[in-house]
Amino acid sequence: MAGANLPAKKYKKSTPTQLRLVFSFDEGESGGYIDLAQTLSAINRRFYRQGCYYYINSFEVESLQDGYVQIEVAPDTWVTQQSWKRAFGTFQKMNSMVDTPRPKYHDFKVFLDADHRSNVNNGIENKRPILTGGIGVSGGISVDEWDYAQFVNFNDRDSASANPNQFNMHVVGDHVTTNAASLSEYASVGMIKSYARSRVLPAPGGEPEIPTNNDDDPLTLLFQQSEVHALEEIAEHLDTMNDTTPYDRDFYVGQSNIGLIPLERLYTSSMPNGRAHKVSGACVPFGLMRISSDGYGQGWRLIINVASGTYNGVYAERV
Repeated sequence: MAGANLPAKKYKKSTPTQLRLVFSFDEGESGGYIDLAQTLSAINRRFYRQGCYYYINSFEVESLQDGYVQIEVAPDTWVTQQSWKRAFGTFQKMNSMVDTPRPKYHDFKVFLDADHRSNVNNGIENKRPILTGGIGVSGGISVDEWDYAQFVNFNDRDSASANPNQFNMHVVGDHVTTNAASLSEYASVGMIKSYARSRVLPAPGGEPEIPTNNDDDPLTLLFQQSEVHALEEIAEHLDTMNDTTPYDRDFYVGQSNIGLIPLERLYTSSMPNGRAHKVSGACVPFGLMRISSDGYGQGWRLIINVASGTYNGVYAERV
């Protein structure tokens, strides 16, 4: 009878979700970009927002070649977090100025860096997970639409047309201009770079600032007992040492083109069962990753095992 002889337990996974994502790289393909929110949306037929910190349980590489795969992400710092909040708030404010209803899948999507944007604009799509059919047959999952945020400048700065200057945004790196003669016309704005320019710099003299005659104060010299004036020297140290910022006050990590953080590097060998497996927790800001490899003349695979959780079946946290 139908339904008889079944397991005693019913499958109780609260939100069944595909968490093991397999990406295939063809011969001569050294890497690419992965937008995890796009990937999860495509394979699970749900809408995942990009503005989250996604957590990965492990990465794997499958290859029978000597080489390595490197995974790079945006810096996981308060600067990255606050720069996203500032950019998102500006994007929301811009859209609130018109009465047009928001699309159902409206989201604030940004590129990882300028090369990521260039790839997409040149038709090089983000890597998406593969599905397999017959032996040796596989293909990537397609998506109907995944548009990155477009800012519209209220000042008409585009000298080439009557339209206002419109630009994308990327997390790491310098701004990309559309006109070499005018630095005010942008194709894409560096999110962290823009945030850095909006911040007040720490005082160049440092804090606290001590009066110059402090080391001659009678109370400061009250316990002086040595001809070498030890206490006076100590006071001098406290006045002049470590009173400025322990970092470059003009620089924010992520504002320059060299700003991605190497997250993992996985090695493989040409020996039998050449497979590298790295089990470690990892946080990926906005789910954006740049993948690069070296030594692979043939195809290879990258496998990402996403952590399970309460956000549509995956573990993610809001920015």
